[in-house]
Amino acid sequence: MNDKIIIRYFDRREGLLKTERVHAGKFLHWSYNMSLGRVATELIFRQKLVSRLYGWLHKQQLSKRKIKPFVQKMGTNLDELTRPIEDFTCFNDFFTREIDLSKRSINQNPCVCIAPVDGKILAYGVVEPDMTFRIKRSTFNLRGFLQDATLLNKFSEGSMVVSRLCLTDYHHFHFPDSGIPGEAISVRGKYYASGPYGLRALIPFYTQNYRVLTLFDSDHFGQIAIVEIGAFTVGSIQQRYQSGRLIAKGARNGFFELGGSTVVLLFEKGRIELDKDLVTNTKNEVETYVLLGDSIGRTPKRR
Repeated sequence: MNDKIIIRYFDRREGLLKTERVHAGKFLHWSYNMSLGRVATELIFRQKLVSRLYGWLHKQQLSKRKIKPFVQKMGTNLDELTRPIEDFTCFNDFFTREIDLSKRSINQNPCVCIAPVDGKILAYGVVEPDMTFRIKRSTFNLRGFLQDATLLNKFSEGSMVVSRLCLTDYHHFHFPDSGIPGEAISVRGKYYASGPYGLRALIPFYTQNYRVLTLFDSDHFGQIAIVEIGAFTVGSIQQRYQSGRLIAKGARNGFFELGGSTVVLLFEKGRIELDKDLVTNTKNEVETYVLLGDSIGRTPKRR
């Protein structure tokens, strides 16, 4: 691992502080911290065409040879695979793998909102509409993120959960509650890397990257904005649900193609009480690794 990019996080299930394995750490450090690399990122790497080309290359059969070295280097969990590793036809096929969900515990308590992905979480109890603040080494502003006055008014002073996926994670995203999803809305943008890689300058990841927003009328937490954010090398964001139809808690929503990325949940004011450990770790600038189906918050207690 590149010693210039060190990402520490708290593994909730194991109760341990860990260090993330960063894939292509030297390249990421160069592209976001060195003068020539930052120029290359602005002119080339953040462009859609580059990510599309990278995604296409990893859909070719020749890319299959990358799977085993990647698994060994990154320590990918293979216990939940639905087919042998030899059966994957290319690297993207492995990256978008499904898992045996019978091996996952989805918290079915109706008062509990679940994590929609396997990822490292930051949780914010109140997000002001015009406040710009730092999320790790990126900047966030709700107005710039939503780019819609009606949505800004709806989610102003509400809560937010940010789940960052790394390359080795299961890259399907699921619904955090039962309810009815609306149509997916695409917001055009660039393809900056999603991790905290910019040691010298903050990355405008949340306000400038391509993203897909779905308004979800949940059964227990009001209307939730589910936002999937594309990132450098993400070939595309695939939606696999039917809008306007009731879906079950934990049902598949869609998946990211090649590249680590991020899912953001926005809640209306007063509709969720976030888990205290997530909020406390966030205040200490520590991400918490949480698995799909685990609790991230509860319905607020009636006063």
